[in-house]
Amino acid sequence: MPDLSRTAQTHMRLSPTERFDLQSRIVLQGDETARTELSAREGFEFPDLEGSRQSVAWLLRQELAARIEGGDGASTGPITVDDAVAAVMARLRRTRCVATAYQPSDDPDDYRDADDQTGTLAYTCQLPDAAALRPVHAALRAAQDSPDRHQAAQRLLAAYVEHLSSAPDRPVHAHHAVVSRPYSADHAVMQSMAVMETILPALFPFDGWEDGDD
Repeated sequence: MPDLSRTAQTHMRLSPTERFDLQSRIVLQGDETARTELSAREGFEFPDLEGSRQSVAWLLRQELAARIEGGDGASTGPITVDDAVAAVMARLRRTRCVATAYQPSDDPDDYRDADDQTGTLAYTCQLPDAAALRPVHAALRAAQDSPDRHQAAQRLLAAYVEHLSSAPDRPVHAHHAVVSRPYSADHAVMQSMAVMETILPALFPFDGWEDGDD
């Protein structure tokens, strides 16, 4: 194993925008080239995050099953909850997020040196517009206690899988607070996973719709 802290000292420090771009490739695609570069330049080994992606898939399955299955066997139809979760994870791997700007904080308390300051990082992700799924989702909610519930659940699953497979991308702009240089691998992972706060509501929009009473 190479001495990563020594290697990092021989390379120019990453800017916050460079760091975000490498981190997002690891989070979304499991990109080993990006992980190798990030580890070398940060001075600590960045995890591959496969476990984090598996946790996301597990949580999505629980959330979707609670909506679809409802104890009536809807998940045993031609398209299952597992098919839908696989489609979400496949679309996640296709998603690209790129940093567009970094603005250091102008609060003196947030700045100690160039490697230890907070700021706001702006970025853009390419994500599908889920609006076309909203009527199908509303139909399932309306059919909660009716004999048509199974068919409504299957219509949503079919539309959802097709949407994730073929809906075109559109730019979604977002920002979040970052520390200019993470102080440990755990801190870097926590910072890098924040991009999911933008991605998951686009790929799994049902929570937001239900919070807004559809």
